[in-house]
Amino acid sequence: MYRILTLFGGSASISLMGALLFLLAGTTALPWVWVYLAVRLAFTVGAVLAMSEAVARERLKPGPRAKPEPLYNALTGVSWVAFLILAPLDLGRFHWSAGFPPWLQASSAVLLGVGYALVLWALRHNAYMSARIRIQGERGQHVVDTGPYALLRHPNYAGALLQSLTSGLLLGSWVGALALLLHCAALIYRTLNEEKVLLAELEGYADYIRRVPWRFIPGVW
Repeated sequence: MYRILTLFGGSASISLMGALLFLLAGTTALPWVWVYLAVRLAFTVGAVLAMSEAVARERLKPGPRAKPEPLYNALTGVSWVAFLILAPLDLGRFHWSAGFPPWLQASSAVLLGVGYALVLWALRHNAYMSARIRIQGERGQHVVDTGPYALLRHPNYAGALLQSLTSGLLLGSWVGALALLLHCAALIYRTLNEEKVLLAELEGYADYIRRVPWRFIPGVW
């Protein structure tokens, strides 16, 4: 049931996003927007197939003791609203990013797919991937160190960061790309906050940090 709700909810969100982008742009003749929406839809379908029913439920209806995240939520909301407004106005009406290099759009499409693939890989291995920061003691949460978690401590956030870095570039909008840099900062902020909770409340996480020292990029951070 929750996986079906995820599919319908995700598809509806993408449809609304597309409608807003084309409405503000004043045209549907924007091939890279169509590519962007198609990649997002493919990810939604892939996520539904990758996640279990329990994970789908946790993501749609997180359990108790979730940590409040007012700053993260505010930064995320502002950045994505700005992106959804500025990018289509740029592309369809004001052309602030005229002459945007097509090779960069194509490269960004590939990297966006890589980011989504990383999230899907994480979903296949992490049975506790919640939409909120909380320790799921009622589900017996433990440290996950298989799949991408053997290389990175936060592969899901690494994939989300790649999504934010490439979405505006895929569309061909410099202002759209700048707007989502705020979401990149929000993701880093959330990662650091989540690690504090994991260290304090999840048994074995300190040992895991010693085994896997990298958060997003092996050898870098």
